[in-house]
Amino acid sequence: MKKSLWLFIMITFTFLLLLGCSSNNEEADKGESDDDSTKSGEQIEISFSWWGDTGRHEKYNEIIDLFEEAYPNIKVDRQFGGWEDYWDRLTTQVSGGNAPDVVSMHQFYVSDYARRGALHVLNDKVENGELDLSDFPEAALDSGKVGEDIVMVAKGITMPGFVYNTAVFDDLGIDYPESDWTWDDFVDKAYEIKEAMGGDGWAVEDGSGGQLQPLFRYFARQSGQDLFTEDGKLGFDEQVLTDWWTMWDQMRQDGVIPDAATSNEYEGLPLEANMFATKKVALLGLPANQMYLYEEQMAEGEINIVRHPHIEGGPNGEYIEGAYLSITEDSPHKDAAAKFIEFFVSNDEAIKIFKTEQGPPAGTKASNLVLEELTLPEQRAVEYIQTTVELAEPAAYAPEGVNQVETLFSDNAEAIAFGQKSVEQAVADFLNEARSILEQ
Repeated sequence: MKKSLWLFIMITFTFLLLLGCSSNNEEADKGESDDDSTKSGEQIEISFSWWGDTGRHEKYNEIIDLFEEAYPNIKVDRQFGGWEDYWDRLTTQVSGGNAPDVVSMHQFYVSDYARRGALHVLNDKVENGELDLSDFPEAALDSGKVGEDIVMVAKGITMPGFVYNTAVFDDLGIDYPESDWTWDDFVDKAYEIKEAMGGDGWAVEDGSGGQLQPLFRYFARQSGQDLFTEDGKLGFDEQVLTDWWTMWDQMRQDGVIPDAATSNEYEGLPLEANMFATKKVALLGLPANQMYLYEEQMAEGEINIVRHPHIEGGPNGEYIEGAYLSITEDSPHKDAAAKFIEFFVSNDEAIKIFKTEQGPPAGTKASNLVLEELTLPEQRAVEYIQTTVELAEPAAYAPEGVNQVETLFSDNAEAIAFGQKSVEQAVADFLNEARSILEQ
């Protein structure tokens, strides 16, 4: 009887022990999904995509190498290309359900992706410290929001302008452009440059089309309008667009900017082969953080930057611009993706590599660390950004459908350049179709 009782107790105890282990395992399995594999040491792979030139690719690969050393169980698949190719590919990847885990994002496009549900909302990860952005100023953190949702994290903040090489202007015998110039001054300077260059080049690349921002967006904002309204409608009228395309078309007809065929020939070439680096043009619209890249390519002179021209008596066109990182909603490895983003924007060694690649880092500690590492051209860029960012005013986020609107803008500008449409016809066609797209 005693033996039977003892045996019963032992069996019951063993059963309860096994039940407890099973329960604990179930809880562990529940908490450790594929997304939580960074804690288990399981070998996983995340993908990261970005746009840029050869120099940026090298820097980003260095940062990724450091990350993989710090997290040996996480391998990063690297996807990169030029600006236009990047967005075409990302659109296709999102539509096909195979977008990278971490994607480079831009303020101009973020709301389109966010409103489609393609970007993961990061509020919880930021609030619980899983994605530690406690060193970010509130303005930098807010710049990554669409509404109240944090959907992207700033890598760097920048401001664009027109850059020039002092040696080129000195050789031409022309005064440097003034920082507080108007569009009338810009046109006058362009004609002056072309006269001095003769048949050896042009004043500036054709800025009539391509991206809606920043050039045309500045012009629209300086006219008291903008690209879009807060409720997602087109924010500028027929007269503003007519004035814009007429200005560029007149300069094209006068040979001050390149003809359409030449512009297409140089489109998409690497930095070292583009029209500004090869001194085919003397002015170039550029984000300030890229100034140093051109100074590295040129044997003489200093690359300086001035504000975009403004409209006499009009408001400022400036708005805060930046480059960001987002996690896609379909990513199976959101925890690992968050670790990667935090490493990218806060690791000391990563910051020293990044420097001002896409503007000074957003984090306070990171930006202070970068200042100790900058070359003279990079210091000039930071000084310009710090000065012009004070002029910036809020800008409405682009609505869903912005990619189609931007393609439409580019196509109509190109049609004018090739003489296939008059300015009036292109303006009418663009406005009709753009409004149709945004009202869907």
